[in-house]
Amino acid sequence: MRRTRSTAWTSLGSVLCMLGLAMAVSFTATAAEHPAPASTAPSPLEQGTAGSSIVVWNRSIITLHAPFHGVEPAERAEAASERIDGVIDRLKPEDITVSWTESGEDRGAMVRAGNLVLFGVLPGDVESGDRAAVEQAGVQAVDTLRGVIRERAQARQPRLLLNGILLGALATVLLAALCWLLVRLNRFAQHKLIAVTDARLRLDIAGFDLRPLVWTVLRRSVALLRLLLMLFFGYLWLSYVLRQFPYSRPWGAQLGEYLIDIGLRMATGLVNQLPNLLTLLVIFLIARAIVRLVGAWFHAVSSGTVQVGWLEAPTAAVTRRLVSVMIWLFALVVAYPYIPGAGSDAFKGVSVFLGLMLSLGSAGIVNQVMSGLVVLYSRAVRAGDFVHVGDHEGTVLEMGTLSLKLVTRTREEVTVPNSVLSSTPLRNMTRQSQSTGLLLTTTVTIGYDSPWRQVVALLELAAARTPDLLAQPRPFVLQRSLADYYIEYQLNVGTLRPSVYIQTLSDLNRNIVDAFNEFGVQIMSPHFRRQPDEKVWVPPEQWYASPATVPADSAPRAATGPTTPSVTQPDGKPPV
Repeated sequence: MRRTRSTAWTSLGSVLCMLGLAMAVSFTATAAEHPAPASTAPSPLEQGTAGSSIVVWNRSIITLHAPFHGVEPAERAEAASERIDGVIDRLKPEDITVSWTESGEDRGAMVRAGNLVLFGVLPGDVESGDRAAVEQAGVQAVDTLRGVIRERAQARQPRLLLNGILLGALATVLLAALCWLLVRLNRFAQHKLIAVTDARLRLDIAGFDLRPLVWTVLRRSVALLRLLLMLFFGYLWLSYVLRQFPYSRPWGAQLGEYLIDIGLRMATGLVNQLPNLLTLLVIFLIARAIVRLVGAWFHAVSSGTVQVGWLEAPTAAVTRRLVSVMIWLFALVVAYPYIPGAGSDAFKGVSVFLGLMLSLGSAGIVNQVMSGLVVLYSRAVRAGDFVHVGDHEGTVLEMGTLSLKLVTRTREEVTVPNSVLSSTPLRNMTRQSQSTGLLLTTTVTIGYDSPWRQVVALLELAAARTPDLLAQPRPFVLQRSLADYYIEYQLNVGTLRPSVYIQTLSDLNRNIVDAFNEFGVQIMSPHFRRQPDEKVWVPPEQWYASPATVPADSAPRAATGPTTPSVTQPDGKPPV
């Protein structure tokens, strides 16, 4: 059943298309049988000189250019039109004659209807101005006027008028059928496109489904084609209907000539532009071949197959894009003279307008691009590095042409413009840590009553218990300052995982608290409001309190109280 319906639709479409083709052929044949009367008018006296036409029954009989005894051509044409309109119903084609007349210095071809002078053709109305040309112009004007009289007589015949109405109605029905068929074909095509796009078409690029985009483009294209076809058939219908009636026949002829003229000019322009189009095709193929060759080389560099000293693998992809853009821009400059219409004023105006827009609107974009190139080729950062920029800290996800993207510890994606990136200090925590590790620091303040050797040992013990820390370089402790109430200790440790350094520091601080609690050392720093009753110091026997160990070349000194220096008398006896 579906196949039968499809076959019926196909047959109906074929019949209607054949009818439309027959109407177009009939229209062309009618245009050949009834040429436009305006084409018989003589050419202007001079190129660019405007004249006034004698118009009778919507037809141009002849165009006048020369004044006559102070009467302008427009007044001559208007007066002649009124005279002819006043007597045209009584005229017969054989009544119109033309004769050469001379009176003093005045001479020309007089067009008469019996004894009535309708108008005259002066030497100034034709291009050459000699007698033969003037008489020939008069004869052509007489032939045109006779044709107008014949057509007026035909227009009064009911049979011809009825025939024109029937043909116009038939053309209207055919136009309606064609439009209806186009609407149905449009729906059918769109349903087919939906089925093909959903079932067969697979367009996934970089994780994006392009089927909705493809469907929208195809649907709009089919709808635009339907609209253009409907307008074309409507144009043919209007021209055909106008040609069926004698009075409106010149309008239909002008529409037909305009359509044919456009088609011929388009075909001629296409043929004339074939060498330029071939040149553009050659330029495009050469540019594409060079871009592909350069792209293959840069791809080899980025994959590590080719080693180049001046170009690193992370910058190869961006360099490839820049070189490709430069090649296409150069190809566009070379191809510009061969683009159809490149020398026209409209094309030049559009080029100037686009150039002005790019100049005004691309200042910021150029700044971003240049800043990105500075950062890229200075090798300050690359994708995968853990960096700190301004108030943001995270792993570099992508280095784009206009911005840099970070993924922070809290899974936030931050976009940093390249202009900000080039003007803000950037801390790269990955670059140097790949070989020696990133140095992490944490600070504690301990009172003077705790042995510093014990504090150092406790900090080293906490570092040894913390995962993701390097054994080499060995953790070490610095005494940053001796404050009024405490000593500031700084523990320095190395790690190869900068991206999780905050978690590593958290684990390290937990282990520091546990180690100090195990050995009973107070982390809270003392503050005094008055002089303490007892001295805040560490006796020598407690210098190496656990977990500190006594070095092999050193021993703890015994605690001794304060001593009084010895004093002797001049005779060598001690004082009494």
